[in-house]
Amino acid sequence: MGFGHRKHNSFASPIEQLKKKYLRFKIITLAVIVLLFGGLFAAIYTNFDLILFRNLIARHYVYTDVMEELFERHLGFVPAADEYARYFDNLMISIVTQEIRQHSGDRFTYLYTPTQHVAQQERVRVQAANAGFYEEAPGIVRLFLPNISEYVRDFVFDNRYEINSFDNLILDLRGNNGGMLDDFQAIAGLFLESGTTVGREVARWGPFSTHRRARGGVFFEFDNIVILQNSRTASAAEGLILALTENLDNVTTIGTQTVGKGIGQVTLPLRRGFAVRATVIVVEAPSGFEVHDIGIAPDIYFENAGEGIVEFAVGLILND
Repeated sequence: MGFGHRKHNSFASPIEQLKKKYLRFKIITLAVIVLLFGGLFAAIYTNFDLILFRNLIARHYVYTDVMEELFERHLGFVPAADEYARYFDNLMISIVTQEIRQHSGDRFTYLYTPTQHVAQQERVRVQAANAGFYEEAPGIVRLFLPNISEYVRDFVFDNRYEINSFDNLILDLRGNNGGMLDDFQAIAGLFLESGTTVGREVARWGPFSTHRRARGGVFFEFDNIVILQNSRTASAAEGLILALTENLDNVTTIGTQTVGKGIGQVTLPLRRGFAVRATVIVVEAPSGFEVHDIGIAPDIYFENAGEGIVEFAVGLILND
């Protein structure tokens, strides 16, 4: 007589399946609750002193005339006493960034009030509207970029075919006070092979440091590129100069020493229309050269970089 084999059902019953699903649901729910409340507790614990200070000053400090003077000086308006807490963080940000400016020499870290933020964005847009390209002589086009912004970037891209129809380029960056690094990278990418380093960003925290590289491949191909610069050429415009001069062998710069702004900022939108701007990176040339507080010397010095410089650049190209 042989031994029989009891058959076991490898499939759980519907009730057992429901129990397992319910158990998984409880575990997931508990994990979410722990994460949420743990994060909330950590945020409260980390900022506990600040929360107490805000409540103490904004709600209980008796010398409201002092508070009114601070709000007026830093934010440009005086909220009602029962609204001090609403704008207290903005007041603290303004005071801290003012101290940074006074003691570090970094004038690029500050608080935008809502009115200032809107006005700054409009200034960039209006300034960018002056971008243009002009035929200065047969085969020679002058491309004037008043700033480095999304508007100027779009202008260059929208007109790239017509600009590229000329044999020689005069890139006019006189008075260009710079702008966004992403836009500078996009414009430089029209001149350079994809993957070419156009600049380096050194952040306080190492993993945020990066090399900016050209993308998309070469589009602009000119026999000669002459860059016009002056004492008001700064920031991302200086980055564009260095990206081209260090990667191309047909570039000549004419004018005067540039500003030397080799630091980059992030503008972080806040609630109620405020925004805070802070210096977060040091910007270097592809070679590692730090332009900050030094500037870029031209290949050919042209006094004042004003009247006659365009004609001089045209003559330089024609006599090449």
